[in-house]
Amino acid sequence: LALALREAGLEVPNADSQIITVLLGDAARAVTTADKLRARGFYVAAIRPPTVAPGTSRLRVSLMATHTSQEINSLRDAIIDCALDDSADTNAAAKNGARA
Repeated sequence: LALALREAGLEVPNADSQIITVLLGDAARAVTTADKLRARGFYVAAIRPPTVAPGTSRLRVSLMATHTSQEINSLRDAIIDCALDDSADTNAAAKNGARA
């Protein structure tokens, strides 16, 4: 999962754990992305200040041995779609002078 997310252009630090971190930077982007994922049936936590430093907000994905390959692939696709879609929304808002 981490490799596929990296290949899609997301920042995913290396970790030797069932917890996968997807760095998004902006707290609003992390919350919006987590909300979009929840609407698709995936619970992914948005971690933001004060838990992490400003500018380092992220998604925390916790995998379990009981998740099927199909579930993980669906999650992969949803994260890529929601996180990259949200990035485009955030970039467009910044270009228009709006606060993200």
